Amino acid sequence: MQFPGFYVMGYEGKDSGLAAVTTLASSLDYMSSRSSLKLLLPLADSAQVLNVLVIPIGTLLAATHPFAANPPYLLSWLSPQISTPDMLQPKLFEKLVTENFETVPAKLLLQLATAFEEGGLRDRSGTFFYKNHLSKSNVPVLAIAGDQDLICPPDAVYETVKLILEPLVTYKVFGEPGGPHFAHYDIVGAQLAVDLVYPYIIEFLNHHDAA
Repeated sequence: MQFPGFYVMGYEGKDSGLAAVTTLASSLDYMSSRSSLKLLLPLADSAQVLNVLVIPIGTLLAATHPFAANPPYLLSWLSPQISTPDMLQPKLFEKLVTENFETVPAKLLLQLATAFEEGGLRDRSGTFFYKNHLSKSNVPVLAIAGDQDLICPPDAVYETVKLILEPLVTYKVFGEPGGPHFAHYDIVGAQLAVDLVYPYIIEFLNHHDAA
């Protein structure tokens, strides 16, 4: 689950019915981080000017993948956006890039762009700031980040985490100085995610489900 969906359910003290939640590489505020999502902002601006309804993110990624994965690696900087070296099997990595992504509604991209503005992510009306309501929830949260996540860096995750009441939040960064390292999709798709991340999540959820 991502932060916006969870906090809408717990908005204004309403009972969300949740014993606990986990968020994976998610933030409501990217303004102070070096998130590579900033690369999508020109697409949002162009879509608004040209009145484009959807952005073919999936088609664009599939078209650029050969230039990132094969010599002379002209777009090699794209691969670390998804996974660190040797974390995903090559066939799985290729399938993820070429088949996983679809078109993105331009309105959604425009809304995402507000996460890079003062106050963080807003709803489509531009008047509801999700960050302002984080402290109103009483649901325990496990917020997970990857140490080499370029899309949602640990500092971006922490910008949201620090606004949650301390007894309710557990902040965990996966990755070690000497390796292994976790990029954005390694948290859910790498074999080490099965060995390290999933058991951590299950233990957290089981603990609060039994409480």
